[in-house]
Order: sequence, then C-alpha cells, then structure tokens
Amino acid sequence: EVAQGYKTITDTSVYIKFKLKDDRFGKNASVLAWTTTPWTLPGNVALAISKDVTYATVLVGDETYIIAKDRIGAVLGENAKIEKEFPGVDLVGLEYESLFDVPALKSETSYKIYPADFVTTTDGTGVVHTAVMYGEDDYNLGTTLGLPKVHTVDEAGKFFGVSEELNGKYVKAAKTEEAIMKSLEDRGLLLKTEAYEHEYPFCWRCDTPLL
Repeated sequence: EVAQGYKTITDTSVYIKFKLKDDRFGKNASVLAWTTTPWTLPGNVALAISKDVTYATVLVGDETYIIAKDRIGAVLGENAKIEKEFPGVDLVGLEYESLFDVPALKSETSYKIYPADFVTTTDGTGVVHTAVMYGEDDYNLGTTLGLPKVHTVDEAGKFFGVSEELNGKYVKAAKTEEAIMKSLEDRGLLLKTEAYEHEYPFCWRCDTPLL
C-alpha cells in the first residue's frame, strides 16, 4: 500500500553544524551534515562518515567547517579555501554536542562519529546525520554500535520528550519545521536551507505524508 502513494514534492532540506567537543580541528570546529527530513534531527544520536573519502577543513569567518572535499564547491561555494585535507578515519570516535537535550538518547555510544559503508559524496556533505529509529541504514548502524533505540515521535506523528516548544506538535507541519530550524538558527547551528525535490510516500486513502 505504501507504494501506491508516492509523489514528487519539494521539501526544505537543511545543512546543520554539529559542533565538535574536541579542539584538534580548532576551537570553533563543526562537522557539516545534510538532511531532507528536519523532523528527524531531534532524534539524532550519531554521525556517519566514510573511511574511504577525503575530508577537509574550510575556514569561514571564525568558524571551521569539516566536509567531504568533493562537496565543498556545492555546499560552501567555489571560492571556499581548503585549510587541511585528511582521511575520514581521522574523524572516527570524535564527540560532538547534541542538537537537542533528549535525556533518553544519552549513552556512552551517543553523539560520536562512526564509519559506515552507506556514506557517499553524491549529494549532501559526505557526513550522514543518523537517527536510529528513522531510517533503515540508521537502524542497522545503531544496532551494530549499540546506540539507543528511542523514539522522539509518537504514533500520532507528534514530538514527545524533546522540548517544551516541540512536544505535542505534528512533525510534518510547516510551522513545526520552522520551529526546528529557528531553534537551530538561534543557537548558531543552522548553516543554510535549500529546496529539495524528491519522492515521498503519502497515504493513498487520506493523502497525509507517511513517517
């Protein structure tokens, strides 16, 4: 039945700054990740990279961004200057600050960077935001690593256990996405947004988006 309701739609994709706790790449260094589903960001619990990809640091103002070398032009512009190049394995194990304070997601394995074989440089940043409960690759990686399997969305499609601002709100509502992005922007964690056209499943009976 899911296959009966796919539509081509335009969603808002976001580029997020995940601030590193380690200062080996500078005191104000962030790993950039991209997602077409902002509603999964409160459930973020890890970042995935490829050990086979070359990454680089780019200085923008007083901030250092870490991104796959092949994606710098598309994300940061052709004039962005590379400071340093290094293999993805150099990022493995680094810890970063969580985007939202969700106690149930905190563990010894959470909010770290891990290698994964599904990461590519076809689009995005070469870094994949991982929300264990909201994607097949995410779930399989989380199972392998022992990441917390905790929902931040209930069966009615509403947030819970995230924040006073978001709890109880339907995750696919435009106002909810705006609230997520404003929260990130206010804390300096939103790099930019882009319109993104893709296939998305809808219920063929009631025409609402499926989660």
